Parts: sequence; C-alpha cells; structure tokens
Amino acid sequence: MTQAGPVAIAAAAVLDDGAIVEVRFSDGRARRFPSLWLRDHCETPDCLHPETQQRLVDVFAFDAPVLAAGAGPAEGGRTLRVVWRSEDHESRLSADLLAGVDDGGAPETARSLWPDAAFPDGLPTVPYAAVRAGDAGMLDWLETVERVGFCLVDGVPPTPDATRDLAERIAYLRQTIFGDFWDAAANMEHADTAYTPLAITPHTDSTYSIDAPGLQMFHVIEFDGEGGESVLVDAFAIAEDVRRDHPEAFAALSTIPVPARYLEDGVHLEARRPVIRLDAAGRVEQVSFNHHDRAPFLLPEAEQRAFYDAYGLFHRMASEPARQLVFGLRPGGVLLFDNWRTLHGRLAYSGRRRLCGAYHNREDFESRLRTLRRSQARKAA
Repeated sequence: MTQAGPVAIAAAAVLDDGAIVEVRFSDGRARRFPSLWLRDHCETPDCLHPETQQRLVDVFAFDAPVLAAGAGPAEGGRTLRVVWRSEDHESRLSADLLAGVDDGGAPETARSLWPDAAFPDGLPTVPYAAVRAGDAGMLDWLETVERVGFCLVDGVPPTPDATRDLAERIAYLRQTIFGDFWDAAANMEHADTAYTPLAITPHTDSTYSIDAPGLQMFHVIEFDGEGGESVLVDAFAIAEDVRRDHPEAFAALSTIPVPARYLEDGVHLEARRPVIRLDAAGRVEQVSFNHHDRAPFLLPEAEQRAFYDAYGLFHRMASEPARQLVFGLRPGGVLLFDNWRTLHGRLAYSGRRRLCGAYHNREDFESRLRTLRRSQARKAA
C-alpha cells in the first residue's frame, strides 16, 4: 500500500487524448490512471452500492470507448471529479482510494527475517492485559506476527476457556478434522505425531490442505515433566538464503508441486503445492514444508534428483541448530505464529503435557489487521 496518511487531490490533467488521467496529490506524488479504470471504480451511488460497497457499473457493456473529457479536484481535494466524452455521467472517486490503491508494491509491514534465531532483546512478547484492553494491544500483537512470524502473549490464565477467548478475539476459529479448538495430550486421539510425546521436526501444518491455515496458536496449560521445548525456524529466511546461494535449488523448490496427505479411519486428505510459493512480484508468499506428511510421488529421473537435492538442502538448513529458536512454552504463555512462514517443532518429552490450540484462516487474520489499522488511524486523526 502507498497511502501514508490523509491526502488530498491538488490537480488533475487529461492526457493521451482522454485515455489517461494524471492525478497530483497534496504530498507531491503523482499517479496515472487509465480512464477505463476510473470509470470502473466510480464511487457515486449508482456505480458503487453505498451499503454493500459492491460494484454496480458494468464498463464492459459500454458501446463507446471510455475517454475522459475533463478532470479535477472537488470537495476541497477530497474527491476527483471526471466527466466523460460519450456519457452523461460525472464520476467521483475519493482521494483516499486513488492515493492508497494497491499497486502491487511492498507489503504494508516489512518482514524482519531471523536466519540466526537471535533475539538479544528477548522473544517478541505482548502482555495479556494489553491485548484485552483494546485495539492498540491487539494490533501490536498481530503486527508483530506479521513482521516477525510469531509473537507470545504473556500472563494468559492457563485454562481452555481463556485460551479460546483469546483466539476468538482475532477471528472465528477454523474448523478442521481436529475440531475448531483442540485440548490435547499424548493420547493418540488422532493419527498424528503431535498426539505422542515424540520429537517433531520443524514443519508447517496442513500441507495436505488445499488452503493451509494461515495462523496457529499454542498454549501449554499443564506441564509436569521434562523436555518438550518448542522449536521455531524462519522458513522465509531459509528461502531467501537458498535463492541467493543455490538458484537451481530455489527454482526446483518454487516450481515442483509436492503432494502431502493425512490418513486416518474415514479420512484421506491430499493437496500439492511447491515448498516455496511466490507472489506475482516474486516475493516468497508461503512455505509448505512437512517431511512427516509428504506423500509418495515419482518424477522423471532428472527432475526427481533435482527435487531430492533441493528438498534435502532445505531440510538440512531447517535442522541447523543456529537457525532454530528453542524455548520452553509453559502455562501462561500463548504462542501465535504464521503457519505460512514459521516452521514449528517440538523436542521429545516425558511426563504430562496438555496443549490447547486453534487455527485461523489467513484471510481472517489479514482482515483483522486491516480493521484494526483503520480503527487506530481514525483515533489518531
């Protein structure tokens, strides 16, 4: 997003025989908009429903080319006014829309990679009281997860009810074969290593889901034993290191779809996607890596060899002690992490360990961030 605060339209000019409108803003920026785009995004009530904010105009049904006859600021620069050559309609578009529309640039919050798992100032943590107090604490928590890939909440009552309440403050919980909220011990309730006391190597969850959960929350509400430390690894940092130092491996990891599956009585889930999924700008958008859940698949000989070389490289890098953040997750500390970025694992343990947790959809996490930012911006205005 490009918008940094309140902005006004200072001037506008029609260019290229009406095909382009250049808008100049009060902060000195200028942006060029195709006239067809402006007509398509007209915000007058007959073009954009004032309550649903859904588009009503159909520019693809127009007979004549969409060309601007004139354009300029209106309402003190709060809107752009556009008149058209072949239509008796005056379009209005807000300065906020034109200044802030996504142009495919950098994300709003820059990522902070941690390839060496070093946090000299301590693990990213927010107080439970601050999260419960209002939007500012919740925004701090979620923006830290967006930036770093994880964040702890300290001081949470070690109960299922308090944990679920905290999770639902983000958004509704995702329903899966494990339910929408789990309260688990080493009881083999499901055919998953998480329901044993065994060590679990760093991975992302639900590689067998076509749309893997974006966020995951853990809270160890009871612990009486030894071991069981949590392990986190920044998979985006690994991806960038592979891109820089091993371009052939990066190409294999970002193009070869890897199947994953989950099997138990009456269930056979399966999905496939590359270990590294890129967005349209070539940025790493998602890592899907789970050595435990990888399903059998056979490629042509050269491609299979390239896959094993690349996957093995990624696996070894994720297993490097220097990349692994190891810490004890104990009652009162809730961990929220980005399941599209942060690999998680666990050391083996003995004794009793009771874990609560939940998943959130990626779009619901991002929706909560947008609404919190909008709310905080209104308060600051």
